[in-house]
Amino acid sequence: MGCGLLSRKTQLLGRIEDVKKTAKTLVAADGLIRIFTGAEPDYKPNKEVLDYARSSLSPQGGVIGSKPINFNFRTPANTRDTIPLLADLDVESIVWQTGIGDGNTLRVTFNGTPDLSGIVAGMYLTLHNSGTSALDGTFLITTVNDGSDYVDIINRNITSGASDIASSSTALGNILYPLEFQWALIACGCSVQGIARIPIGAVTSGPFTRNETITGGTSSGTGRVLFSVANGDAYIYYMPISGNLQTTEVITGGTSGATATSSSAPSIRGHRVGPISGNNCTHEAATVQLNNDGYLWKGRSAMGNMSFEAAANKPMYMDFNMQAAFVSAGDATMLSLTQDDEQPPIVNQAGLFLDSFNPVFSNVAFDMVNSVSMRENGNAPDSSGYESARETARVPKLTLTLEHELAATYDFFEKLNTGAKVAHGFHVGTVADKRIFFFADYLEFDELPKSENDGISTLTLSATCTSPNADGDDEWEMLFV
Repeated sequence: MGCGLLSRKTQLLGRIEDVKKTAKTLVAADGLIRIFTGAEPDYKPNKEVLDYARSSLSPQGGVIGSKPINFNFRTPANTRDTIPLLADLDVESIVWQTGIGDGNTLRVTFNGTPDLSGIVAGMYLTLHNSGTSALDGTFLITTVNDGSDYVDIINRNITSGASDIASSSTALGNILYPLEFQWALIACGCSVQGIARIPIGAVTSGPFTRNETITGGTSSGTGRVLFSVANGDAYIYYMPISGNLQTTEVITGGTSGATATSSSAPSIRGHRVGPISGNNCTHEAATVQLNNDGYLWKGRSAMGNMSFEAAANKPMYMDFNMQAAFVSAGDATMLSLTQDDEQPPIVNQAGLFLDSFNPVFSNVAFDMVNSVSMRENGNAPDSSGYESARETARVPKLTLTLEHELAATYDFFEKLNTGAKVAHGFHVGTVADKRIFFFADYLEFDELPKSENDGISTLTLSATCTSPNADGDDEWEMLFV
């Protein structure tokens, strides 16, 4: 007689697929994510009942057709215990590799014989300042060769050697420890990029404001400011746009006119997450595996939806629902995983704002509201019957539970009636390297049902995260810094 499987003894592994529609062999390094007890696969294969006419009133049976499998799990929102791994790697060349995978593999070779021994497939390389926009970004590492000083990466924008830089590249490379749930975010239609920060002295004529462009007076390097920087702050956190800021130069805000002098060179320090609207070639899918006390469930080509809940004085919790093509189920040995052990930050002193108003709030909930379709295909590469999952649309929503106020303090219903765009943001945690910021710069109210909490009037604000730009992809943004 068996002893029964224990639900608490559960591991979840995931990796973005470098070859589309091909399940990865997942290893311990793919098990960074810490999930809560109760994560289960949802496996309901589609059955075609064969209702033959016969003397019995019951059908004779049926055949199993397509095999979808879902993975639903919750994890605390957290930064990595250790953030930078290798910074400012001097790139010698970026060369397309023919005949590998889907034809999107680039070989990035470094100068200076960096120590790549700690780098493994499944980590990510951020490239910037290459001089070619299609080569800049954050990319999955598929191969590491420490002896020859190169890594192979997947760049879905590249399908030939037309953009090759054969030698003397100006690009810089940074390898960060990936977020625990980075693969899941990417498979939910997000991009994850490295954030730059540069140490500064006093800020004059400030503060620097979110989303303005900063320019280095000597280097002419530019970047987009990620959150407000006032006098006394030690760093400007930004996303590089062009060039590379440098030490001992005056940095000027293009909108605010604020200035500050850098005291050192910039470094990559954190992760930026936002939505993308790529076509089927640039959207990525994942192989997902759940190990339950000696039993394994596995799916490939998964995409899904991410949501989070951030209640006052509690951690932020992220929920993922992944839809995949079934690969296998059966006995398998549990893996020995190495995971972070620092506790997540909590929602306290969160600085939550609607425009310039700071409400009394008890809860924030966000949902990407991704529409995901399973692409049924009679030519599927395996018995699952599916080509892959595919994100087809999204309508990101925010729900905020807060106390009602007089119109003179903040006129919620006027914002609703006029369709005004409202700047919103908050952060979880207050210590550098252990903070999570969320921004929706163009929030549009949908409804404001009124209720109460122990005799205090409250509103449940429901809103849509919108974009002022035709090509969008800036409806919301999360920063792990």
